[in-house]
Amino acid sequence: MKKNLIIHPQCWHTLCCLTALLSCLPLLWPRMLPRAWRAVVPEYAGDVILASVLISFIVLGAASLSMLLRLRNLRALEQFALWAFQWFLTCCVFALLAYFADVPAPPLPEASPASPQRESPALLPVDLISGPSALVIPISTGAQVPHAIGSAPHLAALEKEHPDLLRAYIDKSPRWAASLSDQTFYTKPWHVVMILRNKKVGPGFVHAAFLRLTEGGQLPANYIVVKSGNPFPSPGDSETQVPDLALDLDGEHYLLLAWRGSGEAQRAYSALNAAIQEVDEMVAPLAEHPNALTLSRLVNGAMGEFDEGADSSTAPDILLSEPEAHSGCYQAQIIDNPGEKGTYLLTIRDAASKEPLLSIELPAHYSSNPDTMLRHDIPGAIPAHLRRIVLSDAIPDRAPLFIIPSGDRKAPFDALFELSFRPTSRKTTQHVLTKLYRVVPFSYPKKQP
Repeated sequence: MKKNLIIHPQCWHTLCCLTALLSCLPLLWPRMLPRAWRAVVPEYAGDVILASVLISFIVLGAASLSMLLRLRNLRALEQFALWAFQWFLTCCVFALLAYFADVPAPPLPEASPASPQRESPALLPVDLISGPSALVIPISTGAQVPHAIGSAPHLAALEKEHPDLLRAYIDKSPRWAASLSDQTFYTKPWHVVMILRNKKVGPGFVHAAFLRLTEGGQLPANYIVVKSGNPFPSPGDSETQVPDLALDLDGEHYLLLAWRGSGEAQRAYSALNAAIQEVDEMVAPLAEHPNALTLSRLVNGAMGEFDEGADSSTAPDILLSEPEAHSGCYQAQIIDNPGEKGTYLLTIRDAASKEPLLSIELPAHYSSNPDTMLRHDIPGAIPAHLRRIVLSDAIPDRAPLFIIPSGDRKAPFDALFELSFRPTSRKTTQHVLTKLYRVVPFSYPKKQP
């Protein structure tokens, strides 16, 4: 048999033809395979068919060249004709099998996933995202109007007993690490914004940041230093906003708070106290369990776990947030559970021209429980070696923000966020979701004189 295979190339061609025909069977009758194999085997069947054709072609070329070198031209033509007849016969057998298989016609190309979205108005990037890197945090106020600065017992305890842990938390936290010694920190990207919504008078915002003063350092101008329990400073006659506050934690750290919203002092006082309470609750686990494990959990959060209540939907979603005073800077989250190992591909396109503006690839968290939804932070979940390639240099490396390249655009425009998933076990990419958002181009913050 081995000698025949070497001497008679037709044996190789016949073997390749039979292999190609056998590889066609799972394509024509996919139900002949176990259910677990149906999505995988057809992908590799095409590779086997291609390999069979290439091997047969290589054998033909080698045999023909050998005969031509020995001046057996007619023998070479005979080999070529026989090879063509074998593959023609193979194609006929395949056509006959396909006829009996009665393979349904391929479906008509569906409309772009973005088409339904384009019929509805574009969404505004005001989604509330969760996790330790979220820069937008909602706050609520009580019915009673406060008359004194709220207490921050956990912050005070950390500053007094574990200042190194508080310093480490601020330095490593993706939301606090950009603390600035600048009274206009709230005009620059990368700081926490706490939103107080009121249907009657509109939203208000408390911009917050930590400030660390070294020996001999000075507080930024126009801040009033306060301590918990002190009365709120009264706004002057000519002021429309309450003063910006620097909450002294009795150490080297201050919590800077700047209210921007309605000039109503009582509402501002309630919001400032709510912001102090919210920040204090963030560090409560560290104050109660001051160790490296708690610090890591506060900085990194749960491994992708997403929980917004028992009634949360299990449908995949894309959330987009443009924090106040961060014009053109965005945070995003993918909420999904693919159920298997793979990679998410998020492509952001201009809705009008379909021009790709940004492509992001990140590994997917997954769970065998279909009711568990997992969180994927963008840009936090992007691997470090890809962040430098994907993200713009206009945003600091550690900032939990990204910008959408917009070319020469100056005005807001609609952008399609197309999410796909590529399983590790398969080569095909499946579409997950498309959403339409109205985004704005990024512009560099103006430098203060």
